[in-house]
Amino acid sequence: MADRQLIEPDLDFVKKVIGFGGETLKKCFQCATCSVVCNLSPDNEPFPRKEMIWAQWGLKDKLLKDPDIWLCHQCNDCSVYCPRGAKPGDVLAAIRNYSFMHFSFPSFMGKLLSEGKYLPLLLGFPIVLLLFLLGVTGHLNIPEGEIVFEKFVPHYIVDPVFILVSIFVAISLAIGVTRFWKGMSEGVFPSASKGLSIGDFVKSHVIPTLVDIVKHSKFMDCDRNRFRYLAHLLIFYSFAALAVVTGVVFFGIYFLGLEHMLPLAQWNPVKLLANLGAIALITGCTIVISNRLKEDEAKSKSTYLDWVFIIIVYLVAISGLLTEIVRLVNIPVLAYSIYFIHLVLVFYLIAYLPFSKFAHMIYRTVALVYASYSGREK
Repeated sequence: MADRQLIEPDLDFVKKVIGFGGETLKKCFQCATCSVVCNLSPDNEPFPRKEMIWAQWGLKDKLLKDPDIWLCHQCNDCSVYCPRGAKPGDVLAAIRNYSFMHFSFPSFMGKLLSEGKYLPLLLGFPIVLLLFLLGVTGHLNIPEGEIVFEKFVPHYIVDPVFILVSIFVAISLAIGVTRFWKGMSEGVFPSASKGLSIGDFVKSHVIPTLVDIVKHSKFMDCDRNRFRYLAHLLIFYSFAALAVVTGVVFFGIYFLGLEHMLPLAQWNPVKLLANLGAIALITGCTIVISNRLKEDEAKSKSTYLDWVFIIIVYLVAISGLLTEIVRLVNIPVLAYSIYFIHLVLVFYLIAYLPFSKFAHMIYRTVALVYASYSGREK
């Protein structure tokens, strides 16, 4: 006689998945069409069929330890061909949202980022913080003369804030990712590559995964939703470009003493890279938003988490570019005001990274590395 297994469904988990955009999961009747049409699904124990039944049964622990929910790139081929309209792509996206909030630290931040009623509080915190710092240091005024943002918000005020925030983000992500990796190692796909040295692990699994991510090759395997490739590529490389610019400027100020060179001339290579990055970011976000507003059977359901993230990113890029334009046309009040708004939005994007859609980039990378490490993708 086969062994019996007692299943204890987590009904609260099912409700959360439905609330995060997976309300169609109950329509699935396990026909396996989704797993058949998915070009990314492995032949052995393919997804998303098993994830759909686990979600229906409320098997939270199985899903949170399953790297397959992150191997899905939400191209929605499965949703287009599903005969029941169960939309497995949206269900897996909802589980991913639950997953990174579950592993994040501190966990209450995930709740704050997932509900729109807390948005004023999340935006209000950096506004009050920056206003307080400007007030106590005597900079709560519009400087006279040439527009130089350093005169309005000096580096000795803003840089320590972002350095401390970055340290908090790094610690939070480290804790969350450690929990995530431990969960996957205890899941249905245990490691098949134990005993590797750190060097072999990086060479065999980390580097190939990062190369694949840089190339965005997984998106090209999708059928019905390939238009997402260009938008993701633009956003990915624009963030990379802007990160390089930030790093170069920071190094120049604090290690080379080149603060007197700010603001950079328009022909400066660093400035050119920054402007190209901002334009690419605006273009990518425009494509994403345009595609979300279209009526298309291949389109994913956009939730609050999706919209608030892409809009904040969009506003960061627009406010950054507007800050430069208004400075060049010499309108001090407008330039300093937009710059302040830009700093608030950048704070939001960085400080809340471990608890927002931004965290997808980290968790998906870790899951892909684990999939390679465990032999899941072979």
